[in-house]
Amino acid sequence: MKLQTVLATVSCLLATADAHYLFGRIILDGKWSSTWEYTRQISPSASISDPQTALVAPNTDPDSLDLVCGRNASVSWAPIKTAVIQAGDTIGFGIGEPVLSGDYSAMYHPGYASAWLSKSPTDDLEEYIGDGDWFKILSVTGRTEQSRNFSDPEWAKYYDQFKARWGTFRLDSYNFTVPATTPPGKYLLRFEHIFPNPTDTQFYVNCAHVEIVNNGESGIPGPTTKIPGVYTRGQPDVYFLTYDLSDEEVENFIPPPPIVWEG
Repeated sequence: MKLQTVLATVSCLLATADAHYLFGRIILDGKWSSTWEYTRQISPSASISDPQTALVAPNTDPDSLDLVCGRNASVSWAPIKTAVIQAGDTIGFGIGEPVLSGDYSAMYHPGYASAWLSKSPTDDLEEYIGDGDWFKILSVTGRTEQSRNFSDPEWAKYYDQFKARWGTFRLDSYNFTVPATTPPGKYLLRFEHIFPNPTDTQFYVNCAHVEIVNNGESGIPGPTTKIPGVYTRGQPDVYFLTYDLSDEEVENFIPPPPIVWEG
């Protein structure tokens, strides 16, 4: 392994304790909601004593039910609203409290993001455990028009040659469009950020309750998958060292299936 790769890896591991985050807020009509207003509340990790660190700790088990919507969020156990969205409109997820010490109120880790929908079989979203079909509506790997501009003096101090190649690095939110032909109904809307690692990849996941309105043409979403079940431990596009990739490999990185349904 190259010396610069080793140094970057060590630096990342030293910062990991303060670099966790969660997506407890959504963005509607350009306005940020309160944390847990529309997003299912998660529980702190029982293995971590500090309550704030425990809450933002990621999941590292791809077979866990916590991969669906976060720790202990298979059902909604706290008051939550349902956001009404017109198919074809824009929505976003934002970093929610708590924010740990330092400047980590953002997607600090290198990696890729995605957004997913799963339609509830009933109108009772609070009881839907997400065991139905999921389809992907967003995939973010390399840099996009929403990525931080590290030539800007405001962000230049945060530049990292390895992490800045990924489109979500240092973002505190990401906005995307709900496909225009999404069938109407009540859905779990899931946002996921993955920090790949050769042994214990970190999955940052949260779910919002949404009702999608569509008075026009409805499509057939797909391909679909089940969560958990979408990833297996050790699969090469989920378990790898990000610092070993070249700029070109990051730019052309193909995330794990399924592909995005564009509607």
